[in-house]
Amino acid sequence: MTFNVSKTKVARFVVSTLAVGVVALASASPASAAKIGDSCKLKDAYKIEKVGTSYIRCEIVKGTSLHTKDPKKTAKFAWQKTTERQFVIANANKETVRVDGSSTVYPLSAVAAKYFENSTKSVKKGDGAKVTVGFSGTGGGFEKFCRGETDISNASRAIKSTEAAVCVKAGIAYTEVLIANDGLAVVVNKNNTWASCLTMAELKKIWDLNSTVKKWSDVRTGFPATDIKMFGAGTDSGTFDSFTEMVNGKAKQVRKDGVQTSEDDNVTVAGVSGDTGSMGYFGLSYALENESKVKLVQIDKGAGCVTPTNATVQAQQYPLSRPLFTYVKNLSISTKPAVGAYIQFWVDNLKQISEDAIFVPLTNQQMTTLMKEMVAVAKLPRVKK
Repeated sequence: MTFNVSKTKVARFVVSTLAVGVVALASASPASAAKIGDSCKLKDAYKIEKVGTSYIRCEIVKGTSLHTKDPKKTAKFAWQKTTERQFVIANANKETVRVDGSSTVYPLSAVAAKYFENSTKSVKKGDGAKVTVGFSGTGGGFEKFCRGETDISNASRAIKSTEAAVCVKAGIAYTEVLIANDGLAVVVNKNNTWASCLTMAELKKIWDLNSTVKKWSDVRTGFPATDIKMFGAGTDSGTFDSFTEMVNGKAKQVRKDGVQTSEDDNVTVAGVSGDTGSMGYFGLSYALENESKVKLVQIDKGAGCVTPTNATVQAQQYPLSRPLFTYVKNLSISTKPAVGAYIQFWVDNLKQISEDAIFVPLTNQQMTTLMKEMVAVAKLPRVKK
């Protein structure tokens, strides 16, 4: 699969480790040599084997994590019993699934893709499905999707009516799948000692189309007269749309001066970490990954300062919370078995994939809704080749 190593260390770690496993599949031990409880490695994650009439899969051991600082809870992997359903999903045709869209959803999609590839290649003996994942931004992704260039489009916001109309005109029917939760984290320089919490009104004062704010002292009495340098998401990004809508009340409405934008969140990290007066924003998962370089700001919408965390985002307590989506072309599901299999695999293993990619999982209520959506996906007609 295609992968941009600059997007996230987490996805890079998982994907690069699994890549070794994919190469090794052909020479791996025969299925009969493995049994439930035997240890395995991250490079073999989601590899699946049939043993007699049963099925086993290499999975992370419950209570351990890829991201813990507690050595007692460091990730361990073992062969565990799985279902025939997972084996059937892994037995998808050796096709290429084309994915593009949101840079925010990219790390989550990339981890899901690599786990899926590992699963199919184990069943197909090294010749399974491939998933290419790009990150043209939510808007750019929808443009490709509605031109018929991709099977799946990741999005950090719901599709707009204008974008949907383009798809309709092109005859592209699709299914929206809610895949995760996310918070937009506002970050400042590590040496910023004053802006530990900002109100929504203060954010609007800084970022609004007609803003005249130049220094931190313009934001609140008592703040220093330090110049503000702003960094944000590219204008083709769903993150840009979400932030401007939540903060300024209208998507894409933002001040034109003094803001450096980029589709690459690393630019914001570098900019904010390099200047005391700088501030920026991006997805929570990326902010948590870079806490050693930038400081997360609490946000107050009237009920007090709330720290952006997985828990506050999932509970919708954090003011800058949002859902994340992936859109699947119905025709691709009908004509390319690997597309439906990839989405089903992602949903079936969503909780663990979200945790491994450091994303906020869906609530129980959201999962119930998602399961109903997947029933509709399963009913789409399949065309035999």
